[in-house]
Order: sequence, then C-alpha cells, then structure tokens
Amino acid sequence: MTPAAPSRHGIPLALTALLSGVLASVFLKLAEGLASAEAIAMRAMAVMALLALILGLRYRHGIRGPLGRHGAMRAGVDALAGLTFALAVFRLPLATLATIHATLPLVTTALSALVLREPMRRITWAALATGFVGVALILQPGGAVSAPGLVLAVISTLAYAARDIVTRAMPTAADPLKSVFLSSMLIGVIALVLARNTVWSTPAPRDLGLIAISTLGFLGANTLILFAFRRASVATIAPLRYSSILWALFFDAAIWGVYPNAAGWAGIGLIVAAGLALFLPGSRTLGTPGAAT
Repeated sequence: MTPAAPSRHGIPLALTALLSGVLASVFLKLAEGLASAEAIAMRAMAVMALLALILGLRYRHGIRGPLGRHGAMRAGVDALAGLTFALAVFRLPLATLATIHATLPLVTTALSALVLREPMRRITWAALATGFVGVALILQPGGAVSAPGLVLAVISTLAYAARDIVTRAMPTAADPLKSVFLSSMLIGVIALVLARNTVWSTPAPRDLGLIAISTLGFLGANTLILFAFRRASVATIAPLRYSSILWALFFDAAIWGVYPNAAGWAGIGLIVAAGLALFLPGSRTLGTPGAAT
C-alpha cells in the first residue's frame, strides 16, 4: 500500500468522527432537564457499558490487544479534553466552541512538527494561519461570552492536541477501545465528583433518549478519530477539523436560532479557503501511519 492510500482511508473516518462529535454535543446540550455534571456522568457510564460489552465479545473471539503505556497516556489526556469540552458545551454556543477548537490544527500541526518530526511546507503553515484569522473573525474577541466557558474550551483544545500526538505514537498492537474505555471511566468518575453536591433528578424519557444518542455520537467520534490517526498523518487529519465549525454553525442556526454576522461569514470563508488550500498538491505531508515511538 502506498503512503497516499492509508491517508485516503483516514480522511473519511476523520470526517465521520468530527460530525459524530458535533452531534454528541448537540444532543448533550439539548438534555436541558439534567445538570451538566449529571448528564456528562450518565453519558460516560453509558459509553463504558457499551464498550465493556464490545470488549467482552472481542475477548471471547481472541482479540486481546494490550492497553499499553501510550494507550494509558492517551486515555488520561483524552479524559481531560473530553470533560472540559463537555462542560464548555453547556456554557458556550456550539459555534463559538467549535471556532475555538478550530485552532487545534495549528496546535496539533506545530506539535507534530516538533514532537513527531513530520515535515511541513510553507503553504501548509500559510493555510493554517489563514484559518486562524478566520477563527478570530468568527469568535470576535471581546464579545459577550462566558469566561469560564472560554477557559474550559482552551484547556480542552490543548488537551485534544496532546491527545492527537499521543494517538499518533500508539503502536499498532495497542487496543484503541481499551484506551477509550479508560478515558470514559475517568470522565465518569470526575463528573460524579463534580456532581456530589448536585441534587440528581429523575431523568425524563426525552433526556434519556438524548443522552443515548449523545453516547453513540461520543463513542463514534472517539473511536473513529483514533482509527483515522492510524491511517493518516496528523497534518492530514488536522485541517479536516474545520468541518466541525460548519456543522456547529448549522445546528446553532437550526436549533437555537444563532446566526453569524458579516464578520462571522467572512471568517467562515477564510476557514473554508484555508481547508481547500491544504488539499492542494504538495501542501501537506501524508506521513506513515501507525508508527510507534
């Protein structure tokens, strides 16, 4: 298989994972009858239950890959990223949160160049910088947004960047589902601690359904992105994260009636242009997926 082939396989996996992540946030945010920590803990426990079933079935069929050091490290940073992101979902519009996370390609690509020694070209840096300007136009610093929400969003962005680097370094023999299971367990435990002073209410059937759908989206996002990074380089996957902004803008408008202003639309245009530029010949490195360090 040529280097380009695994990258082509990784791209649709990554795009599906990103859409799944946005849908997980949408349905989690719609569970308005639950406290944020309660909803996050319930979703984490549901993810753990599904993964335990899947891992049990795989174990019976002789599929017993190790968690490994990198898998445990990934679970730790992924838990920090997932928890802070989920908490930010309840404090920020989805489009605002997505635009903050649109800086992730910049952070991840820089880390991949420094840590993984993945070669980068000038057009890649220029395109990512253009995307960052687009993010600034959409976010419009100084606007009336939740300061705690912004802090949570920044922490989750940095943690997700670290997670992507660790994911890229995982040996192919490591079991990715065990890493996701450990991450979900950590998120659930911490969410339960945060909810210790919360009066838990009996979830309405509607909220249970929303949590169930969010669980499927969360599980899909976390597993598919891991497999995507095994088939394509960080530099290939990172620009695709801009697609999350478009999905978040769509759902914000369709469900909550939030629309971008003129500056926001200009930012979207720059982000789309930057994303397209990153697919020009010679603009990015494809890398060799699945390498262990």
